[in-house]
Amino acid sequence: MPATTPHYLIGDTWGTASELPPMPVINPATGEALYDVPCCGPDHVARALAHAETGFAAWSATPGWERARVLRRIAEEITRRREDLGRAIATEMGRVHSMCLGEADSAAENFVWMAGEAERLFGQTLPSRFGGQLNITPEPVGIVAAFSPWNFPLSLPARKLAPALAAGCVVILRPSEQTPLVGTILGECCQAAGLPAGVVQILQGHPDHISPALIEAEAVRKVSFTGSTRVGRMLMAQSARTVKRVSMELGGHAPLILCPDADVPAAAKLAAKFKFMNSGQVCGSPSRFFLHEDVAEEFTDVFLTEARAIRMGDPMSPETTMGPMASPAQLDKLERLVSEAVARGATLRLGGTRAEAPNGGFFFAPTVLEDVPGEAAIMTEEPFGPVASLTTYSDLTEAIARANNTDYGLAAYAFTRSEAMMRRLSAELRSGMVGINNFLLSHLEAPFSGVKHSGVGIEGGQMAIKEYLAYKTTHIMPETPAA
Repeated sequence: MPATTPHYLIGDTWGTASELPPMPVINPATGEALYDVPCCGPDHVARALAHAETGFAAWSATPGWERARVLRRIAEEITRRREDLGRAIATEMGRVHSMCLGEADSAAENFVWMAGEAERLFGQTLPSRFGGQLNITPEPVGIVAAFSPWNFPLSLPARKLAPALAAGCVVILRPSEQTPLVGTILGECCQAAGLPAGVVQILQGHPDHISPALIEAEAVRKVSFTGSTRVGRMLMAQSARTVKRVSMELGGHAPLILCPDADVPAAAKLAAKFKFMNSGQVCGSPSRFFLHEDVAEEFTDVFLTEARAIRMGDPMSPETTMGPMASPAQLDKLERLVSEAVARGATLRLGGTRAEAPNGGFFFAPTVLEDVPGEAAIMTEEPFGPVASLTTYSDLTEAIARANNTDYGLAAYAFTRSEAMMRRLSAELRSGMVGINNFLLSHLEAPFSGVKHSGVGIEGGQMAIKEYLAYKTTHIMPETPAA
């Protein structure tokens, strides 16, 4: 019977028992407890590693075509459990239900895409200038420790699992403690698809009880993490002790540059839609808006109109267009950043406070700040919430410099009709991804990656599987040459 409460998976066995006390999982739309998540600890990690080593021996020897068939079956299982997954996402992290169903579709597509990569996982044979031939063979790196966050609790684990499994690796996944049922259902989909025992395992609970043991284990050869830059730095430092490979998709603080020749009303409507999507809890969400002074007022008026039309409430209601924040700690952070910006001279045009909800919950009103000075903390610290910081510019060179004036470099956006300006903005914005006249940066067929403090490595596209591969070179001569 499909799980309705969180479980952990070690080997091929689901468990709920632990010597550690369980953690309550809170519904952010009501503030009430949903259920308890069983907490794994170092003993669970040790057992999972033993099963992973056995699973790796079998899975790494499985031909790529057979691995691809299993990955497609995982996609089919995700699609079959689409409603269960959508409801779990909406309930555990508060996103509007219709968008959660879309995340299930995206996760399934990741497995379908990477199934194709498993079928095309070829090596090379080259002539050696010293005689004989060079055989270059891709091999899976081994056991992968994957850590995923709560804001996209299905598609982000899928981005890690799909390329790892396609490459022949095995994965120990620690889902966010805020979204454990989503991780449980994903594990059930993998198991139902016929993965051998130990190939995908799910460890639930507090990161302090799980992550250190995985990072310290010599058997773990790869770490994939999505989350804050602060935690990413810690994991990278810890991984260096055992020379692990790492992929890190970290924080963002995306700028938006509005040029005077842009379609201003269309840009403002689209910007509002993506700014407040998922309550602003998106690493690539536009946060810092640099508006040319000739069109700033027009953009702001349309943007405010769209923001005022947002309906907060129960994520399961079809009338709701924005749900709650995932935790009360985020409310405290947003209040601090908004009040500090106002104290430094910003004008609060909308929101700026916790929003009352009839059933409680962690709601923060859609917020628009105008004339935000560059020294305000919100211009350098990622808000990760429904707060837009607007400011103006007169010279594009100045705007680009201000947009680049942050440690982050995940996403950047610009709106212009000029092809020359498009090329310049793409070249000069220091970001792993740039959206010109759009916000669609997450593609199966293209890399999703950041620069500077926004990450290391790639997720998505043809190159993602290489993050989970090592390449062995064998030089073969038909005979031993004379000394």
